[in-house]
Amino acid sequence: MATSLRAQEPELVIHSVDFPPYEIQNPGLDNLRGFDVEVVIEAFDRVNVEVEVDFLPWKRIVAMARAGTTLAMLSCEKTDNRKEFIYYSNPISKATRTYVASAEYSGKAPYSMEGARGAKILVISGYAAEDELKKANLKYESVTHDMTALRILLNRNYDFFYSSREFVEYTARGQGIADKFQYFDTGKQVFFYLCFSKKWPNSKMLRDKFDIGLAEILADGTYDAIHAKYK
Repeated sequence: MATSLRAQEPELVIHSVDFPPYEIQNPGLDNLRGFDVEVVIEAFDRVNVEVEVDFLPWKRIVAMARAGTTLAMLSCEKTDNRKEFIYYSNPISKATRTYVASAEYSGKAPYSMEGARGAKILVISGYAAEDELKKANLKYESVTHDMTALRILLNRNYDFFYSSREFVEYTARGQGIADKFQYFDTGKQVFFYLCFSKKWPNSKMLRDKFDIGLAEILADGTYDAIHAKYK
């Protein structure tokens, strides 16, 4: 259930997609919600703002942010087509771009984006990774969910899933299939942000307050303590 600003302002809900270890829709017995979720809630708490995180499909979240029907998207990357409707926070986390292959793959190792040219590539529709492949003019097939991509990679004739290494490694460990994949890092790191809708009332002010809280938890070690739980 969403909570409200302590000053009795309208309810604030941030929307996210299930993307462990950054955001975890269904925490297990360890009650880990994702380090980006924990960081966002704690940073807002430092500036006396209460928020909750709710989960929806990513394309719907982006449409809501564009329309101003959600406060913010978690976690998102900077893209050319988002800057017209998004205020970006300071960076909250980062990821390593990688080509994921099944453990049985024995072809050419793509240690750069260009290295996979001509291969059969999967990517998630609507993610910034898809924009990167488009800009590089690399052919790919898009799917709507990360676990779908991993299942296809294991069971059908595809070479790579272009994704974030941290997500796939964490997910594969949790599913007991860590030995089923190998990784070819491209040398590209990307940053994730809390992305505030420009059409949401007072969103720029809330972005600025969030950045103040984020700086505080970075300075006092709380940020590192949150991330240490996910090692």
